[in-house]
Amino acid sequence: MSGEIRLVFLGGVGEIGMNCLAVETERGTVIIDCGVMFPPGQHFGPDFIIPDIRYFEVNRDNIMAVLITHGHEDHIGAVPAIFGDTGVPVYAPPFAASLLKAKALEYPGPPSLPVNQIRPGDELELAGLGFRFIRVTHSIPDALAIAITTPYGTILHTGDFRVDEAPSIGEPMDLPAFAELGDEGVLLMLSDSTNVERSGTTRPESEVVADVAKLVANHKGRVLMSLFSSNMERVTLLAQMANRLGRRLGLVGRSLYSYGRAAMETGLRPFDPNDLVDPKFADEVEGGRLMLMVAGSQGESRSALTRISTGEHADVHIRDDDLVIYSSKIIPGNEKGIQAVANNLIRLGATVFDETNADIHTSGHAPGEDLARVLKLVRPKYFVPVHGEYRFLESHARLAEETVGAEAVIADLGDMLTVSARGVEHAGSLDLEECYIEGPLMGNAEDLKLRDRRRLLHNGLVIVRCTFKKRKRGVELRPEITLHGVPDPDGSLVDAMERSIINDFDNQLRGGSEKSIEEEVRILARRVVKKRQGRKPVVQVFLQSA
Repeated sequence: MSGEIRLVFLGGVGEIGMNCLAVETERGTVIIDCGVMFPPGQHFGPDFIIPDIRYFEVNRDNIMAVLITHGHEDHIGAVPAIFGDTGVPVYAPPFAASLLKAKALEYPGPPSLPVNQIRPGDELELAGLGFRFIRVTHSIPDALAIAITTPYGTILHTGDFRVDEAPSIGEPMDLPAFAELGDEGVLLMLSDSTNVERSGTTRPESEVVADVAKLVANHKGRVLMSLFSSNMERVTLLAQMANRLGRRLGLVGRSLYSYGRAAMETGLRPFDPNDLVDPKFADEVEGGRLMLMVAGSQGESRSALTRISTGEHADVHIRDDDLVIYSSKIIPGNEKGIQAVANNLIRLGATVFDETNADIHTSGHAPGEDLARVLKLVRPKYFVPVHGEYRFLESHARLAEETVGAEAVIADLGDMLTVSARGVEHAGSLDLEECYIEGPLMGNAEDLKLRDRRRLLHNGLVIVRCTFKKRKRGVELRPEITLHGVPDPDGSLVDAMERSIINDFDNQLRGGSEKSIEEEVRILARRVVKKRQGRKPVVQVFLQSA
């Protein structure tokens, strides 16, 4: 193969989530990860933000494969929606492959997502490049890094990782493989930046569960444990802990069953499904003999823990002696939702522990000391930080420069980098737009009418049904007004709009079209609301000839 290689950053840089990288050559394109991001509060309606679908539509004939590093939603969530009907092969480690096959069933039509399993040590030849998969440890089973062989040198993409040399389940991170790559020479390294500003090394899961056990051991009531459902190592250790302490285990929440099913399918056995307590009977089990794992650690609006906290859950109801433990990180942006749920739980009588008042979590992302350790093993010539907000990318770039003297190149969303005999260089940027998944729908803001829906949410809707009769001296109007989302406690607003439409209508329009009559009525009604309340509602006018 001759010609440069282009890296297109479609997500996962300058933000946390929606990881997606396109590797383009003259022979084709390979996509590494294709995830989702949860929309912030101002995004009314959509379930997920996904990479710009225009890129995949334009390059559809060139995309040869999608490679998945691991099974978290921010790496696989958009794959079925974008590639489900394309026939593009997807290569994923076993745990992620199981999740993807289940996700494909959620979309309309017959499942047509060809998922192939890959394991550490496997190699693929795609688009004139070699792709080799290397085992890393993360907070989900079967995580991989990818070493890409190119004519200009090796590109190493670490994926998400933490350095764990003695995991409780699975095998340790393959640090010797990283060292071997470093000895051979690595041109470019792309690496997880999430925890670069945290000091120290990764805390083992076994230590976390030991500290959780101290909270649980002497508690006489029930325990509700909320955690990231994908963290099968912690799920396994907590299930073992519950058994040691004489507590039966129950699962509450769809995601725990989904990830548990994937674990069983791939040879893991985090718990014995035959011994699980059905949540329907949770209130019948003696408190000191029960521990429930509950989905919803991030305050998601319809999650099991949120519904329990508001008394809306059909099966589980908080008691005065319940102990609720958030064995999870508070993800930035989720603080208000998590705190609201915690406050509701406390109001109902529960005692709550989270990372602010107990040491009961460890991250799946390597902190600064471990990131530096991996950099020293690989010793890349060029370094591109990925998976992190822009400040994290800056910090990781500085760490690479100070630790191994790498030439750091920071890529923001939409940026393109070229890899060639000249090295690694910026090559412009794509103008990307946010796209969304909402139920069965997929599209951009205009496709999903987000601007109109935000206007309705904040400003309300005015419907004017108006009969009209054209006379020699003008047009006679008789309006009837209905308000939706526009406050009018004493009816004076509707009265004012009706008076304005009747009295201020321009009689010079007696020869005007129905369209011009409709537009003037709309303007008159909206002007009254703007003057009285400062809002600009959506106004719909329906005319009927008298």
